[in-house]
Amino acid sequence: MNHKEDKVLLMDAQESTAQVVHAREVAALIESLGHTDRSAREWGFPDIFSLAEHLFARLQQNPVPDQRVGQKGERLSLWEETRCALRKFSLSLAYAIPWMVMLTLEYLRPDALRVSPEIGGALSLSLIGSLITTGGFVQMIFRSGNFYYGLKEPVLAHRTYMSLVNIGLTTTLFLTLLGIMVGSYFHLFAGNYLVLAAINYLALSLLWMLCAVLSVQGIGWSIPVIFFLSILTIGLIKILLNLGTTILLILCPSLAVGLALGCVLAGSYHAEKKHPESKYSARPRGGVMLISLVQFYVYGTVYFSFLFADRLTAGSAVPWVSGLSFGIDAAYKKGTDLVLLAFLITAALVEYLADSFLRFWRRLAAELPQAASDQLIVSLWKRHSKSMLAIFTAFVVISLSAWFAFSRLSSLAPAPRLLETAVLGGLGYLMLSVALLEIIILASVNAISTASLAFALGVAVNLLTGYGLSHLCGAQYAAVGLLAGSAVVLWISNAAVRRVLRHPDYHYSIS
Repeated sequence: MNHKEDKVLLMDAQESTAQVVHAREVAALIESLGHTDRSAREWGFPDIFSLAEHLFARLQQNPVPDQRVGQKGERLSLWEETRCALRKFSLSLAYAIPWMVMLTLEYLRPDALRVSPEIGGALSLSLIGSLITTGGFVQMIFRSGNFYYGLKEPVLAHRTYMSLVNIGLTTTLFLTLLGIMVGSYFHLFAGNYLVLAAINYLALSLLWMLCAVLSVQGIGWSIPVIFFLSILTIGLIKILLNLGTTILLILCPSLAVGLALGCVLAGSYHAEKKHPESKYSARPRGGVMLISLVQFYVYGTVYFSFLFADRLTAGSAVPWVSGLSFGIDAAYKKGTDLVLLAFLITAALVEYLADSFLRFWRRLAAELPQAASDQLIVSLWKRHSKSMLAIFTAFVVISLSAWFAFSRLSSLAPAPRLLETAVLGGLGYLMLSVALLEIIILASVNAISTASLAFALGVAVNLLTGYGLSHLCGAQYAAVGLLAGSAVVLWISNAAVRRVLRHPDYHYSIS
């Protein structure tokens, strides 16, 4: 081995671990960097272990200075921290931006989105259905894509998430046909409305999955651009052709899908061109990959089921004399839309805070000696408490700001039912925002099953409580189900995180 190669491997070893206590650790590190016995023989050593002994002796002669370890453990630079925050924000903002636009139009130009109650109910149900049925696929795309991009394998990432998109699209087509048959059999909506709802459901389902791909590719900034261009195009079509509101509402997600697909293909081409060697990487076995991701599918599905369970119960409480099978009360919709918008924006912040907390945990675990476990526990509890306080403050500020802004836009005084819904729903989404931090921490320490169980029990409480109260006392009390379900999710997830943080060294080692 020449001096240059020796120095490169030595630097890799120093940068990859703060403290090496045995030559076998160096051997494992060398193998993790892609080197084999063949590489060792090329450098003049019989095998990896001989090379490791040589490097271990060099490391003992040139220990890593404490100052260098401390510098490596420092926070990311401002630019890298900003990029990390934008990456975490992008997927949550994919849901928050269209919600904000629709809410603004609803207050500023209520006539622009006015449709018949029956088509409004059908489109609302298709929107909720698209979010619930693709929530699991979004999580699988996000997890697998980030894993392969982290390994600098964009081709594998592209193959994996496009396979998942294809599976999701096939599932969506099946559910669309099933929904049309069930809707026709039970006469939920008129035939033409069922077809429009089916088209809307297909377009929105594909759009959410493509937005997840864009976030994985690191070009999440294109998501708001896509929505802006789609809405701008729809506005121009409205002015030039004067089409009906229903057709425009159906056309908008279809335009967004076309733009998102173009961005996805462009992002894949750029990543593959930047890393051409990844074309020759072996693809993982499909069965093994799906088994490893199925728990994230369950989590994503129950998570979005929880988010919209109260709307389903409120929509089912529509009076039978109205002749509608499903319709969300206007006051309930306005009240929950405001606090849901606050939750979606806060959720983006929670994603970043959770990532920051986990990076802080990894840094402490690498820097502190094993004997300083008490110091690790105290530091993690302080950081965890600060994160929870930041989430609480952000949600309160955002929800009050949204309430003030949209109340000023509307000249009408808020009805008591709207106030009740906003307060109950706001408390529910506040607890859910805090619980989301705990859920992400659990997912990062291989406890995603606990997170899924918390949401599953929360969905059951949400549905049962909301359904009973909305039918007995009024649609606005469906928000009590959201409040009770959020309390269950927060209680279970917080208890689980407390158990984790009592033994952070053990959970860090198995994560």
